[in-house]
Amino acid sequence: MIEYDDPASFRGQLQRGRGAAARRAPTEPGAADAVYECVVTDTRWDRQVEQRDSYLARLITRLALPLAPIEQHLSSHNDEDDEPVELALQVLALLPMIGRLDAVAVLRRYATEGPHWATALEAISTSGAMKLPAIWCDTEPWTTFARSQPRIRRIVDQRKSSQARPHHSQKSTTYETEDLMRLVAAGGPERRQALEELGRRGDRTVLDLAEDSALRNATGWTPGIAQALHHLGPAALPRARIWIAGDDNTLVALGERVLAEVGDRSDASQLLSALRRATTAGNWCAAEIPARGLGRLKIPEAATDLMAAWEDTVHSPAREAFLEALQGCAPHNADAVAAEALDDCEPTVQRRACEGVPDTTAVRSRLQELADDPLTPEIHEAANTKLLLLTKGL
Repeated sequence: MIEYDDPASFRGQLQRGRGAAARRAPTEPGAADAVYECVVTDTRWDRQVEQRDSYLARLITRLALPLAPIEQHLSSHNDEDDEPVELALQVLALLPMIGRLDAVAVLRRYATEGPHWATALEAISTSGAMKLPAIWCDTEPWTTFARSQPRIRRIVDQRKSSQARPHHSQKSTTYETEDLMRLVAAGGPERRQALEELGRRGDRTVLDLAEDSALRNATGWTPGIAQALHHLGPAALPRARIWIAGDDNTLVALGERVLAEVGDRSDASQLLSALRRATTAGNWCAAEIPARGLGRLKIPEAATDLMAAWEDTVHSPAREAFLEALQGCAPHNADAVAAEALDDCEPTVQRRACEGVPDTTAVRSRLQELADDPLTPEIHEAANTKLLLLTKGL
């Protein structure tokens, strides 16, 4: 369990991957040790969806940090679990992309000698560094490197085998409503698809199915029902207002989703209460839903809670929802947050920031950096678009 520092402190901001820490780092005492700590301990709240590799690689380069502490960390872990070295390898694999060629030797040594060589190769492959001329070898780096390294030859063969498997497309089938209801009753993956199709057709039976606890899985959720209600749209609103006042947690959560998507300003107090419950409980994924709804409705009373959520959350992707909400509820606050968010660890947050960031000299400079940054190709279009709009005075 990760213990996060105060969100106002440099270390707390760095652990969370915030742009504020990236901006403070060059003048912050002890910044080097804090960056190393985040690389080797991995402070992500959810490693499956959160990103830190490009964020930390950029900080290592900006602060001109030696790589010896990271290599020492790699050599000290010889157990079967690759989690302790995964982020460090991902960070190292990105460094050659931004001029830190000293990372090449570290990665090569680990790929040929380290216990989690497959993890290293995966990091090298996905980073794009293998394609850089003269870094790994002249041409076909995977194939060439594999000639002298049996380990690497094995993973190359596995990759070729997986890529060669044919893809079979599924044919679409038209079902009558009775057929869809039978699929819902039967369960399995077809239930999700059937529920979504019922929602797309505007069938209000979806509302009754949402209330049927017999359809729920072990976590208390019916896969596909939220998407079905989304397709149902405003037709779900009257029932959602009943659900949100009840004591069935599943229906309360579904009701919050509906209110967030299609509710009106009369639902603002319910959404604000939902936001406060989620943030107090540290349920950051759930907090995104009412936050977006409050932003859509432009509720200024939510500004304080949204700012607190932005600063406190340890789930970095949630910051996109909080920034979006602030842009609707408190545009003035959102300007400062968006400027910080250009240096966030999450590309989705950076993209959102590009759309709404105010025009300043510093902002234009940062947008140009993002437009050219090899570590964030997914941001290039958003940064270039914003630069073009600012140039035109829009």
